[in-house]
Amino acid sequence: MDLEIELTERPTTPSLHTQPDGRLRLTFHWHDEIGRVLNTVTHPMREFVIDGFMSLWSSDDDARAFEQVDPQTIVIRSK
Repeated sequence: MDLEIELTERPTTPSLHTQPDGRLRLTFHWHDEIGRVLNTVTHPMREFVIDGFMSLWSSDDDARAFEQVDPQTIVIRSK
């Protein structure tokens, strides 16, 4: 399963949802800690993908692709 992390400067409640293309997207404010975010979100696949999100978050920049969605939002995906 493909995972992506959306970081935003806009105030938002952390969420984990399935994108139309099947990717799971974890969305949260850039100031929040990913470990705490993963403990608060709900999704049927959450317990199966926590390690994947932590790996994506902590991986080397060479292994990640960054997309600037708008001036306040970036999406991180594995390459």
